[in-house]
Amino acid sequence: MTGFNLPQLRAAPWYPGQMGVPGSDVQRGLRTESAALVLYVDDEYPTATDAADGTDPENPKATIQGAIDQLTAWQTTLATDLDGSVIVVAAEATPTENVTIPATAPKNCYILGAGVKEHAPTWTALVTTAPCLDVQREGWIIEGFTFNCPADAAGIRLYDDNADASSYKTTIRNCIFDGLWGGHYGIEFYGAPHRAIIEGYQFIELQHVDGSSHAIIVANTAVGPGDPYQCIVRNNLFWENDNHVAGLAHIRGFNLSVFTGNIFHEGEINLATEKLDLRGGSRGHNIVTQNVFCGTYSQAAGYRAHAGTPGMWVGNIAEDVASLQVADNGFTVAVPV
Repeated sequence: MTGFNLPQLRAAPWYPGQMGVPGSDVQRGLRTESAALVLYVDDEYPTATDAADGTDPENPKATIQGAIDQLTAWQTTLATDLDGSVIVVAAEATPTENVTIPATAPKNCYILGAGVKEHAPTWTALVTTAPCLDVQREGWIIEGFTFNCPADAAGIRLYDDNADASSYKTTIRNCIFDGLWGGHYGIEFYGAPHRAIIEGYQFIELQHVDGSSHAIIVANTAVGPGDPYQCIVRNNLFWENDNHVAGLAHIRGFNLSVFTGNIFHEGEINLATEKLDLRGGSRGHNIVTQNVFCGTYSQAAGYRAHAGTPGMWVGNIAEDVASLQVADNGFTVAVPV
């Protein structure tokens, strides 16, 4: 009996292929790798609406929160992890909202500001008593935004209660935190987030009416035991802020963390009170190296190590060569006193 020569057919993929998602364009009906999606947000687009699914840049979501909620809902209804998904916010977008990444959201996702200009897109809080972005899920990356920091909250809050909600391994990079001669906090560590990476930022003009603004602050809160742990703060520029880096009331603070490549300006119009204050925290042992310390290198000038376990403060460039803790060539050789 002669066999039949049947054509070879391929099932249509369950999802359309998406740029940046490996395996999404295979023709076998199944993705071979991630089930991640790319969602688009552009509140300035004429037809933007959160009723759209957001997978097409011609039919984008209107809000970042709408995109996060979509991923969270789909993860439940599809019974699959959407870890590694990407939310692309258009260059011309002007998000004005308070966004929460809940503990039920996918892990290890990316919110990308797609602008090529220094100040685009710009993210402003709708309610000034809440952060622009509250991160309660691990592994998310936030990049490419200017945050107009709210008057009574943070641009980004890293929330970690050491239980269900955890901003463990958050990466925040290449952003601007602008106080606009106001703003309260740039980044707030709330609880005990650990292994966070903060890099490539400018923290500018965070100035509260009572002088309590901070570029980076560790809040004194009962949420979650412990302190931020094994974090990296590198290659950031701090200028014209009330305070640069400190723990609120010097109670909580960074432990076993690294500060490197940062520039701590003392300010010209607005002098910083605390520049790098690492007094808080239960363990200390921080590494502080290859930073630029402007002004006087002393505790009174706002450079403070952990009292019990000061860690290492060597190899920084300090303006204050008259200090015994600074060598003649301008490199620090000891913790400030």
